[in-house]
Amino acid sequence: MRCEAFFEVLKYLYFTRPYNTMKLGLFRIENLLSRMGNPHSGVKYFHVTGSNGKGSVTTFLEYLTYYHGHSVTGFYSPHLSTILERFHYNTRYISQDEFVEAALEVKKHAEEMDKLGEEFAPSFFEYMTAMYFYITKKSRAEYGSVEVGLGGRFDSTNVIIPEVSVICTVSLEHTNVLGNTVEQIAFEKAGIIKEQKPVVVGAMPDSALEVIKQVAREKNSMVYEYGKDFYVEPVQFSFNANVYNYYGSTTIKNIKVKLNGKHQLYNVGLALKTFELVEKIDEDGVKRAFEEAFIPGRFEMVNDIVLDGSHNPQAAEKFAENLDLYFPEKRKAAVFGIVDDKDKEGVLKVIGPKFDTLIITRPPSKRAEKVAETYEIAKKYCKNVLFERDYIKAVELLKTTEAEVKFVTGSFYLVGYVRDYLLNGKIGEELMIGGA
Repeated sequence: MRCEAFFEVLKYLYFTRPYNTMKLGLFRIENLLSRMGNPHSGVKYFHVTGSNGKGSVTTFLEYLTYYHGHSVTGFYSPHLSTILERFHYNTRYISQDEFVEAALEVKKHAEEMDKLGEEFAPSFFEYMTAMYFYITKKSRAEYGSVEVGLGGRFDSTNVIIPEVSVICTVSLEHTNVLGNTVEQIAFEKAGIIKEQKPVVVGAMPDSALEVIKQVAREKNSMVYEYGKDFYVEPVQFSFNANVYNYYGSTTIKNIKVKLNGKHQLYNVGLALKTFELVEKIDEDGVKRAFEEAFIPGRFEMVNDIVLDGSHNPQAAEKFAENLDLYFPEKRKAAVFGIVDDKDKEGVLKVIGPKFDTLIITRPPSKRAEKVAETYEIAKKYCKNVLFERDYIKAVELLKTTEAEVKFVTGSFYLVGYVRDYLLNGKIGEELMIGGA
């Protein structure tokens, strides 16, 4: 049933606490949680950061916990099609009613803080974080699997004392906030390491790893490194049915993983090492968890169209790698749209030659007006480029092509809206409220 209160709360959040407005520091979230009775206390957490991979590792940990017989919440950002994707309980999204209840509880305390001035007014993400902790406490979950929003040290999730901290990767990202070198960014991410709590780290530059190790030494925290203390080997790459072997304190072979991409082997290893530091591994529980673990819009097929983001050159490289891995020698066509402040040339240079046909469109974002510019760049890298400004018409045009495999890629705005359209035959009211 349509929940009127849900849409009213969404309007309040999107317009009163603007999405994408960033506020660093922990004093607001600490104050807010204190007013709420510290709902984040008394729960065992996994805390996950990284330039790439943190969403997958957080997901894997949630599913591992659930399939080992524990109640667990998950906290994720950003969302793709519905804000409910940010809040999980036992691997399922919370309901609209549960969302409204949490939002209204936080609102009482947030608006008292608003009266103290702009500096004290909780941001959108701080509000989301407080809602997550309320949901976790209300559900009496034993565990929480928490993805960092940005960086680590000053992220609003960094109020927890986790059982294990995880740093997946370190690369240059958000340099205007986190620093201009991988060493500076590694220091910010290492901010989630807590006193005498272990940290699990993925493959990364040596200089970044050394920064993390130094922080861990200062915190008396054990470091477990991918490739040294544990590793994963691929057995088979097959779309939605990849198979890996894990070697850590335990050995588990022939783990089927639904999530696609070679990079997932690192994420599988990070999640399993993290989990086995806290719980006794059950092989059946592990295999069920990885077969079920799912993230929308990540090389996902919906109604015979594969959806994935290629919003920067790094993501484009992984996307192109997956095209060769899963669909070699197949005729391929894609709808592609990207916002104007991204590296269009860098992305299209990588993915353009992979397609027989590219249909250029406008993602549903105020940041995507220069679609003609995207079209001209695309023509340099793909032989057959079409233009359709309306993304719904572009998807319908894609369906008529003779390609054996069809894709929608580029901006996650585009992927999210198209996913909603493919599943429901229209764009839902929620996306219309928060969208372009």
